[in-house]
Amino acid sequence: MCGRYTLTTPQDELLRRFGLCTALVETVPRYNIAPTQPVAVVFDDAPTTLSAARWGLLPAWQKHMTGPPLINARAETLRSKPSFRESFRRRRCWVLCDGFYEWCRHPDGSTTPFRAVLKHGGPFALAGLWDERVTADGNPLRSCTVVTTTANALLAPLHERMPVILTPDAERAWLTESALDALERLLCPYPADAMRVYPVSRAVNVVANDNPSLIEPVEPEPRQTPLF
Repeated sequence: MCGRYTLTTPQDELLRRFGLCTALVETVPRYNIAPTQPVAVVFDDAPTTLSAARWGLLPAWQKHMTGPPLINARAETLRSKPSFRESFRRRRCWVLCDGFYEWCRHPDGSTTPFRAVLKHGGPFALAGLWDERVTADGNPLRSCTVVTTTANALLAPLHERMPVILTPDAERAWLTESALDALERLLCPYPADAMRVYPVSRAVNVVANDNPSLIEPVEPEPRQTPLF
């Protein structure tokens, strides 16, 4: 799954990396992005613009904005699940990212956070879906969710799911392709040998913490050693 992530890359670098011409938002380094917060995205109806959306999909047909946020959508059920099927067909986006967190659960019930990044570094695009609704004050609100797939061999010891990281070749196709079969073929685990994970401070467990120390590697505990 994907429940917290980072985007620390400078905005000018994001624009260059993803071929963006304009920006409707100004990004700042973020080390502990959490559900319901505004996040940096690129929508399929504005594919050269850096935009923002609320993380946690709010389908337009849903009467209320309460309940658990739909932060993840399983790739296997995008066609069938009412919350996601129309967005899968018509409203797709990139969720921009340069690392995400996953927690290793130990036999005693405790957990250790790890950060997953690309081996060569740099930002990447997660496959996302979006929707739009009008809020009580009459303003449009766009929200998004991150698509997940089966974890690759690197991440499987931490969790059975991982976010879909789009390869550079697949990025534009995710925004422009209309054939559902072709889109589903993009939703596969990212190659394990192109990624790395490392343990980080438990301070990331607290959403209010958001500073560079969260992405610094920490010395692994002895019980972590067999994992990686």
